[in-house]
Formats: sequence, C-alpha cells, structure tokens
Amino acid sequence: MNVYDKAYELKKAIEELPEYKAFKEAFEKVDSNEQNKKMLEDFRKKQLEIQTKELTGEEVTKEDEEKLKKLYEILSLNPELNAYLSAEYSFSRIMDDITKIIMDVVNLK
Repeated sequence: MNVYDKAYELKKAIEELPEYKAFKEAFEKVDSNEQNKKMLEDFRKKQLEIQTKELTGEEVTKEDEEKLKKLYEILSLNPELNAYLSAEYSFSRIMDDITKIIMDVVNLK
C-alpha cells in the first residue's frame, strides 16, 4: 500500500462529494460578484479580528460580538452568500471529521 496513492484516492473522493461540489459552486458565484465578495471579505476580517483577540487574551466586547452577529444576519439575507455560508459549513464539517481521523495516527498515548 502506497500512502500517496491513498491520499490521491481521498482527494478524488472529496472532489466527488455533493457537499464539495455545492461549496465549490457557491464559492464561484460569490467570487464572481464583486459586491458579495467584498461583503464576505468584510465579514471574514471581523471574524479574524475577534478570533485574534480571543487567542491573545484580549477582551472581546459585546460590541464586537454584536457587529459580527449583524454582519452575519446581513449576509444571510443575501441568497448567494447564504448558500455559500451553508455550503461552507457542511463541507467544513466533513473536512474536520477527515482531519480527526487522520490525526489519530499522531495520538501517541
């Protein structure tokens, strides 16, 4: 058994997933619309800002949380962005599961 061959098999299997196909299609739609692309970038910047604060021990204010929540609500009203966020969530859950399975090999307890 060649581990690289198995990795390429996994890649092909992922590319065939309906969740991957939906995520890729939703991404392409958002990426082709400058306004939607900009809205998503702004949302990601705010998300990253809050995550950075959390990781560095800096206080995340209610105002920060409210801004992020409002941005998310606005994005959710846009059908293309809502479809993208839903597809991203579904696909990321699968990728998280796959990562956990693969990372079991480094659990040396």
